[in-house]
Order: sequence, then structure tokens, then C-alpha cells
Amino acid sequence: MKGCKVIILDIPLLFETKMDTWTNPVIVVWVDPKVQIERLISRDGCSEEQAQNRINAQLALDWKKSEADIVIDNSGSLDDTKEKFQEVLRKVSEPLTWKERLRSRDGLISVVVCTAVGILLAQKNLL
Repeated sequence: MKGCKVIILDIPLLFETKMDTWTNPVIVVWVDPKVQIERLISRDGCSEEQAQNRINAQLALDWKKSEADIVIDNSGSLDDTKEKFQEVLRKVSEPLTWKERLRSRDGLISVVVCTAVGILLAQKNLL
């Protein structure tokens, strides 16, 4: 609404809440399951069983990866992930193709306005 070209939403339960239908593109930050458990144990100080239970309560990350438009591999260092994120941000910030623009909010508004003006002009000429 304020003219931002890209809005990033960090939604851990994106697929579970069906919000993936409202976002484009869907970007999944994927990590190797072993690394995921190690990081969860390290971050939260939980047991391996607790970490696994937490992971099991969500949809499988590999399934989310298969549903994503773009995947960022988070198995490396934090700097590696930041660099990959910057690459993705550059990609999604590129100008839209004409098909993407037509499907965007701006494109839809243009189509509606042009159609309305065309109808009004046609009606004036017909009267």
C-alpha cells in the first residue's frame, strides 16, 4: 500500500495455515534434518527427543521444499545463508514481466480502469 515492491513475511506455519495461497513467490528456508535438530537443541537447550517432537509437529521440511517456488539452503553458516538470501532478494526485486505485471494488483487496476473508460466512451458514442 505504501509503494513497497517487495514485502517479506516470515511465517513458520505458512502451509499449515494455508497462507501460501496468498503469497508469491513462496520461499522456503531449508536445512538438513540432522542440522535442524542440532541447532534446535543448541538454541533451546532441549533434549534430542523434545527437538524431534517439535519438528514432527510440523509439516515435513522436505515437503515444504517441494512446494516452494524458491529454496534457500540453510545448512551452511549464517553468512552463507545471508548471501543466499540477498541473491533471492535481488531476484524477486527485478522488474516484473508483462504477464506478472498483469496479474499484479497494479496490472489489475489498470485493466479495470481501462475497461471502464472504454465502456464509458463506447456508450457516449452510441447515444
